[in-house]
Amino acid sequence: MNNLSTRHLWWLLLCILGLRLATLGLYPLMDTSEARYAEMARKMLELDDWVTPMFDYGVPFWGKPPLAFWSQALGMQWLGLNEFAVRLPAWLFHLASCLLLIRFARQEYDERTGLLAAILFSSSGLGLLAAGVVLTDPALSFAIVLASYGFWRGTVHGERNWALAGFFGLGLGLLAKGPLVLVLVGVQAGLWTLFNRQWRSVWQLPWLTGLGLMLLVAVPWYVLAEWRTPGFLDYFLVGEHWKRYVISDWAGDLYGSAHERPYASIWLELLMALLPWSLLLPLLYKVYRQPGRMDRRLSFVTLWALVTPLFFTFSGNILWTYVLPALPAWCLLLALALSSPRHRGTRKTSLLVLGLALLLPLGLLFTVTNDSALQRPQNQQAMALAWNSLQASQPAPLYYWGRRSYSAQFYTAGQARRVENLEQLPSNQAFYLVRRQKDLAPVSRQLAALGCQERLRASQSVLFQCPGQPPRPPGIDGPAPTG
Repeated sequence: MNNLSTRHLWWLLLCILGLRLATLGLYPLMDTSEARYAEMARKMLELDDWVTPMFDYGVPFWGKPPLAFWSQALGMQWLGLNEFAVRLPAWLFHLASCLLLIRFARQEYDERTGLLAAILFSSSGLGLLAAGVVLTDPALSFAIVLASYGFWRGTVHGERNWALAGFFGLGLGLLAKGPLVLVLVGVQAGLWTLFNRQWRSVWQLPWLTGLGLMLLVAVPWYVLAEWRTPGFLDYFLVGEHWKRYVISDWAGDLYGSAHERPYASIWLELLMALLPWSLLLPLLYKVYRQPGRMDRRLSFVTLWALVTPLFFTFSGNILWTYVLPALPAWCLLLALALSSPRHRGTRKTSLLVLGLALLLPLGLLFTVTNDSALQRPQNQQAMALAWNSLQASQPAPLYYWGRRSYSAQFYTAGQARRVENLEQLPSNQAFYLVRRQKDLAPVSRQLAALGCQERLRASQSVLFQCPGQPPRPPGIDGPAPTG
């Protein structure tokens, strides 16, 4: 790796981060998760309610704390209602995580190792995605990086300010996803302390001030959230954090569906998340094969890498984004392997790392600039823009017949509404209707009877303009509309 100097590695990292930043506003929000969270952040801004995220107007969202929604809403407040603004916070969380990762490696190993770890993290499949996605996971991942780094500096180097920063990270984690941060960081820190017998160093941490800071950051929101919408704490703490973990097909989810997976499938998700760098995992034997190599530093990074996937090994309700908090540690381990004497000076290894590091970022850039790759039912930006343009000359409400579209709600500022059947449409009033192409055949006669005319086909959906519901002619199924 000596063929790539530290300056070259800095430029490579900046190139990857710059490519990701440039793509943030080049493609539409995708249903369901990304558009759903973006729409909740937009509602937070519209309703000026910074305590309770809203799943729909009048329907509180108890599934996640508000840190990600706060950052996304602030992004839109400063930069407008657009994809770049709502995705930028995730990029900033990722950037901050990279800087802490580089700082840790520079202090404990060398700057080249830290830069290489940040490059691997930023160009891995999940790392690249998370650096610009509208989800809660980037905020949690940063909180865990900050908490872990603060714990390390506080125990090993006795730095009080960084120890307090670690407790602050725990508070942020409580606002990002909840008590999960205490489990992941606590198990990592506890096992490391036990393995290295660092009881005195841990005891000397500023526990009283630190825990007070953590509670000051997080507890006021939890109290306000329960006061505003009673029942939140029971659903969030018992449902989201216990039943979701132990019941693979948990039926109590109010906002989505269970993600049932076989036990231990989190390890397959980890391999997918690390691609293309998971191909280099066999090199890790070089990190551990040397006698006495498992020092305090390596044991700390190893536990950081293992605790998250081990925790979710026994859960059957998972997503691949759950491994994100462990990804920086895995990338640091791979960076240590690539920095070994055998690989450090080979031109072949340098070219391999350079090519793989740019593979996914350039592939993402190509994909988001290729319109045909984005014509999916989950992308309703074109429909919303067409409806917005038609409003100038022929104003009428917009309805989605069938599945709710969060992206349509976002792009129409919450005006797109969902109906389950024709009887829910307005009588004697013009309206616009969107239906997926695959669902058109069974209802074509009803749409023709309503006088609906096709205006646009995009993203495997069709936009109709309808004059209203006249009295139904004989032969049309369903009751005549009333009102």
